[in-house]
Amino acid sequence: MDSDLMHRGYVLLWRKIEDSGWIRNHKLCSFWLWCLIKASYKHRKVLFGRQEIDLEPGQFIMGRKSAGEATGLTEQEVRSATATLVGSRNLTIKSTNKFSIVSIVNWDIYQNTDSEINQQINQPATNKQPTNNHKQELKKEKNNTYTEEFLNFWDAYPNRIGKAPAFKSWNNNGRPSLEVILSAIKTQKTWRANKKPGEFRPEWKNPSTWLNQKSWEDEVEIEKYTSEKPIITG
Repeated sequence: MDSDLMHRGYVLLWRKIEDSGWIRNHKLCSFWLWCLIKASYKHRKVLFGRQEIDLEPGQFIMGRKSAGEATGLTEQEVRSATATLVGSRNLTIKSTNKFSIVSIVNWDIYQNTDSEINQQINQPATNKQPTNNHKQELKKEKNNTYTEEFLNFWDAYPNRIGKAPAFKSWNNNGRPSLEVILSAIKTQKTWRANKKPGEFRPEWKNPSTWLNQKSWEDEVEIEKYTSEKPIITG
């Protein structure tokens, strides 16, 4: 493969793209992939016209016309896809009269910038030689003795990302019993599963954040989103 192409690096694509139903919306899926590829993986400065712009990891400059040319979508389709991703809290946009700075929400979580994936492309990787980062992850896993209660929480939580930080949060929080936490997860799953068409439900937080923010205390009104009829008394 051309070394210049290799130096452009990689992005991670999460399987949640299938769970969300985007995989069936080819135009939205194509636009989202383009956003991931366009986003900067590190802090850098770029020139737009005569203006120097600071870009953080996960940000890029977008114009609807150029986005349409790159993806094969019309400007209206780009506008529609952008609105969908902003509405689902996958993107935020800061616009001027000349351009827009697009930010991918939770870029640092879902692209795992700590592993410096984009900087490993010059290191040959084979099945016989795991990367240094992979070795470090194996070492972390070995050094953590996960308790049975934590593993029960981990298996029940839908967004299993960052096991070691989650275990640290599990041990540092004044949390209730495992039964209370599992009941809260089940309730919140039901709340998301029974949403009405067009209603927004936020993505699951990463487990460490969920524990740190004591999200088992979040109240959701399940009765509004089930098909069961209320029992009228009196």
